[in-house]
Amino acid sequence: MHFIKELRKHQLMVAVRTATPEQAYMAAAACIEGGIRFIEITFSVPDAAEVIRRLSNDKRAKIGAGTVLTTGDVKKALGAGAQYIVSPNFDEKVVALTKKEGAISIPGACTPTEIYRAYKAGGDVIKLFPFVEIGGLDFLKVIRGPFPYINYMLCGGVKLDNISGYLAAGAAGILVGSAIMRRDLVEAADWRSIAEIAGKFAGKAEGFSGKK
Repeated sequence: MHFIKELRKHQLMVAVRTATPEQAYMAAAACIEGGIRFIEITFSVPDAAEVIRRLSNDKRAKIGAGTVLTTGDVKKALGAGAQYIVSPNFDEKVVALTKKEGAISIPGACTPTEIYRAYKAGGDVIKLFPFVEIGGLDFLKVIRGPFPYINYMLCGGVKLDNISGYLAAGAAGILVGSAIMRRDLVEAADWRSIAEIAGKFAGKAEGFSGKK
C-alpha cells in the first residue's frame, strides 16, 4: 500500500492538539515547513474539519484526523479532505466506515486481543497507545512474536534524545505530540521555533533512513 510505504519512508506523524483552529493551522504549517509529511489534526481542536480543509491544499503533506471517536466525526473528517483516520481506541464502526469510504484506518489498541481485533476489522496501521505505559519498545518486541505481519504506530514518549531507538524498531510510523507541539511555543505563536524543532526530528528520521 502506497500510504504505508510513504509512512515507513518518512516515519514521523505529528499530532496537532491546540486550543484554537488558527493555532492548529499555523502549528501544522510550521511542521510541514520543517519537513514533516504526515499531519494529524485532532478532533479536540475546535473546527478541526475546517483546519483539515485548509491544510489539504498543501500537497507536501498527507493530512489526517485524530481523536476520532464516532462515525459522525469520520464523515466530517473525510468530507473535509482527511486521508486517514486516527483514534485512541478501537471502534469497529469507525474502522468499518473509514474503510468503506476508501480512507486509511489507524485505530488505537494496547492489548494483544485489541490489537488483533483492530487488525482483523480492517485497521491498516495499529496505533500502540499509550506506548510507554504498556511497555514501550519492549512491548513492541514481544507483541511482534505472534503478530509480525501487523503495521504498528508508536504513540508516546518519543523525544529527540531517544528517537534513534524508536526509528531502529522499524515500526510503520512514530506519532509525535508535545515534543514538537510545545505548549509554550504554541501559546507564544512562535511558529519558527516549532518549524525548527520539526526540522530536527525530520532530519533524524531522514538520516536514519539513509543508513538503511
